[in-house]
Amino acid sequence: MGIFDFNTNSVTGCSKVKDECIIALKVYDACRQQDCLEGGIVGPARAATCGTFCSGITLEQGEIITPPENAAAVTVNNFRVEKVVVVSKKQNPFRVGYWDIDLKYVFAYDLVFKNVNGTTLCTIPAQSVFNKKVTLFGSITTDSLVSTDFLSAGGNSFDTSSQPFVLVESKAVALSSELVYNNCCCCNDGADNADHVNVTIGLFTIIKLFRLVNLSVESKGFCIPKECEDVSSTNPCEVFDNIDFPMDIFAPPQKKEFLAGISGNIPSENNTSDNNNCGCGCGSNTNNNNSNNCGCGCNNGCGCCR
Repeated sequence: MGIFDFNTNSVTGCSKVKDECIIALKVYDACRQQDCLEGGIVGPARAATCGTFCSGITLEQGEIITPPENAAAVTVNNFRVEKVVVVSKKQNPFRVGYWDIDLKYVFAYDLVFKNVNGTTLCTIPAQSVFNKKVTLFGSITTDSLVSTDFLSAGGNSFDTSSQPFVLVESKAVALSSELVYNNCCCCNDGADNADHVNVTIGLFTIIKLFRLVNLSVESKGFCIPKECEDVSSTNPCEVFDNIDFPMDIFAPPQKKEFLAGISGNIPSENNTSDNNNCGCGCGSNTNNNNSNNCGCGCNNGCGCCR
């Protein structure tokens, strides 16, 4: 019988590589999409909560937001993807092994209304909804039942049918916002009132279908974690004094340095980890022949320019 060596993570006298059976979340199909969602797609901005806003505008949740009468501009703050709901997942009736997935993206943000002088009038919590449908391969389903207590804190088993699972990753930004006017009506002073707000959204999303499967893989054994570092008695000032001075916060890098991955942060005098004296900021070596098109000099093969 062999002896396990923690330094080499193997059993002496045996092969380091061996076959292991693991339970894995295997991706069967995936797609990505980049959508520009204008007002005609997501519709007008709607109230995220019910309440009275802007000293008199009463809204129910989901109701179209009517801007205040003296609003001349609107901006968006705190924009985020609040949630993605898998509305339905059904087998495609025409393509065996393919699944139709209906998704609902909910975007949450704050609408900040301003008058003609640029003064903030009020803020209304808002949301927009976008429905998306994709078809991906997830293989066939069977009448087998999968049961496990892995996801149950109470110890009860979790049952699921033999179907693929949906995984959605998303990132969205607010591209623009505008007041939309109803030209058919005017106030007593002859000025038009804004009817609603349109927000244009840029959405990046990745959608995957995966299954719980058994895989046979080659393994070199278990990963042995390193010992935890004891920081309980560390002086907080010692930790702070060893942090590089974050000059990038006060002087953001220009385009040339930014694209080259060059930081202007100043190394701490107590930090001796840089034994090559690599100056990754632009300085007196700008004419160095070893610059490697980094936009600045490179001493002794600095990592920032390699």
